[in-house]
Amino acid sequence: MQVDWLTIFVGIIAVCAVFITTVIVFIGLQTIKSMQQLNAFIGHVQNELSFISTKAALTLHEVNELLGHLKEETRSIGEKSKLSLQELHGLITFVHDETKDLALKASNGIAKVTIGSLAIGALSQLLKKKNQ
Repeated sequence: MQVDWLTIFVGIIAVCAVFITTVIVFIGLQTIKSMQQLNAFIGHVQNELSFISTKAALTLHEVNELLGHLKEETRSIGEKSKLSLQELHGLITFVHDETKDLALKASNGIAKVTIGSLAIGALSQLLKKKNQ
């Protein structure tokens, strides 16, 4: 009887060992599949990151070129603005000087006309008094 119990006990242990071995093999297979999928995913992510990094580098290069171009254009516009301001200053100075000269000439002409008018008025009165 003890041998029967021992055989049953050893049988139960053997069944448990087979079950545990089966579970361990199943877990191992699932782990291998998961690792393969993980490696494929990592490869895909690395490819995408490489593509994005390349695009980012190209974009940064283009932005850098654009900034350089804008800097040159701004410098050119700044120089043109300075030249334009200098020309405008010269023109305003010329107009001011010409206006001043014209005002002086007009003032001299008005003074001469006024003096002439006063002289003619005085002569007219003098002649009126002599005629009377």
